[in-house]
Amino acid sequence: MSPPGGSLDETATFMRDLSSYQVRLRTFANWPFTGKSRCTSERMAASGLFHPSNAMEDVAQCFVCFKELEGWEPDDDPHSEHRKHSPKCPFLTSKPFEEMTAREGLEMDLVRFMNFLHWHKQQVANTVQEAARDKLLALRDQLASQFSKRTRTKRVNRTDQSEAMSECSTYTTRSLRSTRSKR
Repeated sequence: MSPPGGSLDETATFMRDLSSYQVRLRTFANWPFTGKSRCTSERMAASGLFHPSNAMEDVAQCFVCFKELEGWEPDDDPHSEHRKHSPKCPFLTSKPFEEMTAREGLEMDLVRFMNFLHWHKQQVANTVQEAARDKLLALRDQLASQFSKRTRTKRVNRTDQSEAMSECSTYTTRSLRSTRSKR
């Protein structure tokens, strides 16, 4: 489950749903760590993390600060790792969602949406940057190929011209010799 690329309503629904522990837990359906691991699906979801559907096998992301954490090992503690990499995350610094007042819940939602917009802006910028880089590389290769063809053509033309000049020069030298010898 990852942020949809659709309408504002879909995005709002996605954001709202992730505030539920059960919804976050369901995103870990294919999570590689179970049983005796410290980073089980249950502990990941309880730490405010969800597993993006388009991510690598062991990537988790906070539904509030949108910090992505990857490279999980069986003995990693989700809460500690989340706190270590995002110490100011409102999910970690506030009281449990169930104990929040309506105002605190709305403030948390506002922070989540602001973080989501910032994260989404970064994703779009990265996508645009990668596309521009790919196009520039393709253009560079195309220009290099055309330059290479022109250089080869010029070399061939220069070689032809050089041979022609050489022949002309040889002919002129021979005719001069011939002329001189006849004198």
